[in-house]
Order: sequence, then C-alpha cells, then structure tokens
Amino acid sequence: MATSEKLINIGSKHEDVQNRPDDRNVPINEVGICDLKFPLVLKGCEKDQSVTQHVQAVFSLSVDLDGAKKGIHMSRLLETVLDHNTELSLNGLKNFLEDLSNRQLAKNAYAKIDFDYFFTKVAPVSGIQSPQAYSCSFECAYDSGGFKLKQSVEVPVKTLCPCSKEISDYGAHSQRSKVWISLLHKQEGDSEVGVSLEEIVDIAENGASSPLYPILKREDERHVTMSAYDKPCFVEDVVRNIAIVLDGDIRFYSYEIRVVNFESIHSHNAFAVIQKSNI
Repeated sequence: MATSEKLINIGSKHEDVQNRPDDRNVPINEVGICDLKFPLVLKGCEKDQSVTQHVQAVFSLSVDLDGAKKGIHMSRLLETVLDHNTELSLNGLKNFLEDLSNRQLAKNAYAKIDFDYFFTKVAPVSGIQSPQAYSCSFECAYDSGGFKLKQSVEVPVKTLCPCSKEISDYGAHSQRSKVWISLLHKQEGDSEVGVSLEEIVDIAENGASSPLYPILKREDERHVTMSAYDKPCFVEDVVRNIAIVLDGDIRFYSYEIRVVNFESIHSHNAFAVIQKSNI
C-alpha cells in the first residue's frame, strides 16, 4: 500500500482526539500558535492605498476554547492565513478574524502580526532615494463586543538638546532617538481605518529635531545638522509635539506615544510617555 493511501486510511479509521469532550470543564482564554514566520503581501500601509509590499511577518494567532472541548484545530489557523494572504490590509483584518473564529467555532479570536515595512526616504538636498525599514505591528481582537485593532510603528529620529545649545559657546549634543506610536481603533459596521502607517511615520518624524536617512551626501549632512540645530527638542518636547497632532483625531479610539533618547553624553537614556483616549 502506498504511503498516501496509508495516511488516508489512518485519517478515516482513527478518531480526531481534538473533538473529544473534556470533563474538566475549564475554559481557556486563548490557545493557538505563535512565532510563525510567514511571507505576507500587505496593502494599504501607505498614503497611496493601492500600494502593496511583500514582507516577512511573524504571527501570533489564537481563539478561546470552551471548557467542554478538548482542543482546537491548530492547522486551521495557518490555513486561514493562507486563504487571506493575497493583499491582506488593515481594513481586511476584521474579516480575517471573523473567519478565524468561525473555523474554530470560537466566540473570540486574536491576532498579532509583526513585520518590517520599507518606506522610501529622500535625502533633503541631493534627492537620493533609499529604503528605510520601520518595525510595525498590527494587533486585533474579535469578540461579542466588536472588533478592535491596534497599529503600532517604531520610528528612529534625531534630537538635539535645547539645554546644551543654550549653555554651549558652540555646538550642542545630539543623539539618535526612537518614537513608538500605537493607535487603537474600534471598528463598527463597515467603518474603515483611515490612518496609514506612512502617515504615522510622518507625524513621528515631524515631532523630532530631524528625521533619519539611510544615505546622506555631504550637502545632506549639512542640511540635517543645521535643521536639527534650529529645532532643538527635549524628549518631553517630542512626545508633546506628537500628542498635539494626535489629540482629537476621530479616526482612532486612543493612542500611546513613547519616546526614548539614547543619550550621547550620559550613560543612561531618557524617556517620556503619553497615553490618551479621544473619547
């Protein structure tokens, strides 16, 4: 008998253990898979919503499990990813989670997708274009209360110290910094998320002393150095600059901003956080 025939016979003769009842009757909040690396086609991350990009994503997928059921069908989680992998978008995650829960006959479903997305950076004077990676994530939850989605992005920036500029006869210390912005959306009905990752990156970079660039020629370095000198920012300034832009924006439910300065003249770093709901 061929191996494939043996496998078919095994599948037809043996009970699916996962479908057995469980007399312990202990419900599980989340059960699923994590650390799944998978190629993904993303759409709608840029201001031009038609643009797609191939990324390597890391998935965490889970559903709830009734106390009377022994287990879930793990393979169906990955099958759902396969079926939705043609241009998965931020606004398509609601259907993705609905499908995930339906296949498992679950009430709740959860997903976290981490990935690097490349945006094209244009050097300020030379105009040289080069790709720069930004660490991003989508987190979503589907239950009887509706659908919630959080999109997050980590943005590297440059900050120049206002105090150092004030007290120094020449120059001022500056450092590379990072900005983390997370926006929580609560989608109802057919409403769509109207904030792209590219827009969030722009908000973060505009809140600092200067953006960062992969490639800079000498004329670009001069421009970046002087521009940052003309716009000194404490870590407190950066987080407040961003919060002012995000305040009152009806396109999301709440936000969190975290900024870290990797100090160039101290052995420690500085950070600031603002969390706020728009409702």
